[in-house]
Amino acid sequence: MGKLIFLAAIEDEFAPLKSRILASEVRHDIHYEFVALGVGVINSLITLEKHVDIIKNKHVIFLGTAGIMGNQFVPGETYQASFFRWTSIGLALQKGFLPESLYPDIEAQRFLVGPQNIPVISTPEITTDDKTASAFQRQHGPCLENLEVYGVAYWFKRHNRSLAALLSVTNQVGKESHSHYVTYRDLAWAQLAETVQRVVMEGEKKV
Repeated sequence: MGKLIFLAAIEDEFAPLKSRILASEVRHDIHYEFVALGVGVINSLITLEKHVDIIKNKHVIFLGTAGIMGNQFVPGETYQASFFRWTSIGLALQKGFLPESLYPDIEAQRFLVGPQNIPVISTPEITTDDKTASAFQRQHGPCLENLEVYGVAYWFKRHNRSLAALLSVTNQVGKESHSHYVTYRDLAWAQLAETVQRVVMEGEKKV
């Protein structure tokens, strides 16, 4: 496997995984690197441009938290992205227009065996309104919402690379999004670390 690079919005999302590595709970024939991208699409793209040489030709996994819609809300449940899609409130409520060719859907790399596959949408802001959440669900079906991952996947596509993503659920998308996130983010970060450890240790990686 050689080297694995993990991307996430903030350092805190890495902390449980780093603890497992330091405690020798994952394989040591693999070299691990961590890149915190910053919150939101713009910060992520700026950071990626600064790390082109580190990321090039390495196995990369995006780790993140997400809201869920259309499926049962189970805090900490971990999914693998099947594809990435850009959207917005204006598009969901049919109050805006964006050519599909501008931000096309991007297929995710099937990096892992085990976690359920699900589409992931990225939006300019976290959805905190039930009406908007319902509109997103009607438009996209069961899916996750994450702010950064579409921009990251788009950057990888522009560099002729694919991206794998593991996301752990912190909230039901809607009016309780932020309060759920604050309550369940530690659980979600721990579940991400547990999933990565299991996959790496048990050799459940697809190449």
